[in-house]
Amino acid sequence: MPLQIVNQDTQEFSRPAVSVCMASYNGEKFIEAQLKSILDQLSDADEVIVVDDASTDSTCERVLAFRDARIHLIQHQQNTGVVRTFEEAIRLASRPIIILADQDDVWAQDKVQTVTRKFLENPKLMLVAHDATLIDENDQVLGPSFLALRGGFSSGLWSNLWKNRYVGCTLAFHSELRREILPFPHQYDVLHDMWIGVRCAWIKTPIEYIDRPLILYRRHSGTATGRKQNNPYRKSRLRIDLLAALFSFCRRI
Repeated sequence: MPLQIVNQDTQEFSRPAVSVCMASYNGEKFIEAQLKSILDQLSDADEVIVVDDASTDSTCERVLAFRDARIHLIQHQQNTGVVRTFEEAIRLASRPIIILADQDDVWAQDKVQTVTRKFLENPKLMLVAHDATLIDENDQVLGPSFLALRGGFSSGLWSNLWKNRYVGCTLAFHSELRREILPFPHQYDVLHDMWIGVRCAWIKTPIEYIDRPLILYRRHSGTATGRKQNNPYRKSRLRIDLLAALFSFCRRI
């Protein structure tokens, strides 16, 4: 898909149109602030796809209350899990650049501009990642750099098998990448963001890292789309499943 250029009157910058893909579940506490931080930097040519995974609180009502034509809300009747929910949102995206979003973060005011500029500068670029500032549920900073806590960013396959640096809410990719990452390997215990990253590393697709926090990454006890508790057994199991999924995907294609 060619890069559709968006001209924004409020910015001296033309950029590709974007689809922001968000998975939501019982996110009423933070989703309004997150959507506002996203919508404030989008044009009329962009879209926000929110797939709600059968929330039991007022999440959907708060999304609909924006009355914004750029928001497309899809509501599950039964909970399917974060990986399938993100996969559905990604499949529904219709713009050339896809940006993943969690329901409880806050975006920097220039995140969309900064990320999309990279795709314009390098037409072969497929994936962009960036750093994040860690905050808690009260907006208190827990760490200025999430990637620094993980030893810095590394795009390599084996380094990410050991410690994942591909965090979903810091990723943006060209829509053409979907044929390399979808469907997510649901028969294995594999996280969607780790899968996207290692698939890109496996096929050596062009990746660029922005060494700057472009979101406030919220970690709290009620995180719905966060990580399961990783004990040593599950960490080992994750890596075995990830390798099995990679080999299985390669045989399929």
